[in-house]
Amino acid sequence: MHEKTQAQQISYSVAHAISGRIRFRVPRLSKDVEYANKLKVAIESQIKNAKVRINPTAASVVIHYPSGLMPDEQMRSHLVNLIQTAQNIVLPTKVSAKTIAGTVFDALINLMDSLRNVNKARTAIQHQDMKKDSWERLLSTGERIIKGFKSAIMFILPHKQWHSQSALNSA
Repeated sequence: MHEKTQAQQISYSVAHAISGRIRFRVPRLSKDVEYANKLKVAIESQIKNAKVRINPTAASVVIHYPSGLMPDEQMRSHLVNLIQTAQNIVLPTKVSAKTIAGTVFDALINLMDSLRNVNKARTAIQHQDMKKDSWERLLSTGERIIKGFKSAIMFILPHKQWHSQSALNSA
């Protein structure tokens, strides 16, 4: 039993199926790691309590699912649809505390630079020259403090990465 859709061109076959468990052979799994990851995320996010095991060497995916969830033929049809559409999902991006903190501090530094530029323009308009006033000194000091905090935080934070939950929910 070999089936292939014209639109998506994802070739697959059912290698084995019993109620609550199905194994598909999907040749693309042996050569496309990104597709394999997308398929795993798609199945796990769409089918409650599904356990997915992908074997790239055998180009197969085994899915264990609750047998009472829906009729087996309907489940098979749903899984075939996921095999065909998995290539179109967007995987969640990995973020770390360091990238989040770095982004926040960079935004603060950019805000300080913008405030300094506004202050320089105001000073130039009022005094017809670019003299350093108390606001410029305050903003310059604030920027140095923020850069110091950023350096300290970036040194201290671990390299742990999390998956964006919003991207998982959109899969």
